[in-house]
Amino acid sequence: MANEFGNLGEGLDIGGAPREDINKVTEEATRRIQEESKQAKQVHQQIQQDKQANAKLASFLTFLINNIKDEKLITLLYELFFKTKHPSTGTTYLRKKINTLVVIGFFFPFYIQEAKKIGISGVFEELLTKEPMNLTGYINYIKKLSIKYHDNIPLDASLLMDFLIAVINHYKLYDIPSLDEEQREKFILQVKNELYS
Repeated sequence: MANEFGNLGEGLDIGGAPREDINKVTEEATRRIQEESKQAKQVHQQIQQDKQANAKLASFLTFLINNIKDEKLITLLYELFFKTKHPSTGTTYLRKKINTLVVIGFFFPFYIQEAKKIGISGVFEELLTKEPMNLTGYINYIKKLSIKYHDNIPLDASLLMDFLIAVINHYKLYDIPSLDEEQREKFILQVKNELYS
């Protein structure tokens, strides 16, 4: 039979070499499958953690909306964070998603106990100082907030200042109603300078 087929079997280890390759491929496939399974479990755990975190953030947002009775502040919040303008056409769009951490972050210093109760205080506490909240402390906090949880979609600078002034007024960090028009303009300029310094 060897003469009929020539020397096909010469030099081949028919019993060992192919079997070794098959075992090697099988071991590699097993390792790859185990690694993919491990990664899938990690992704699943991350999704579960994100879901829990999002539920807590949503709970705090609900608390905020229910507790802020200032219609002007709510309107500015909506205009600033839920809408965006196309830079070249000026067309206004509703945003598909918002940076919840930034929105909540603006209000966190005023509702620390509620944030602790809900379980989100750890996200923002490192941005606070130990001193009681005042105007300068709040602006410094906002600067840290914007660095850590910046929004990828640029916010309207004028609307941001209006919103910030409304927050400062609502939480009585400064007696804005007592200012005349000129003093108010100076105050806004001072806040803007502190914010962007």
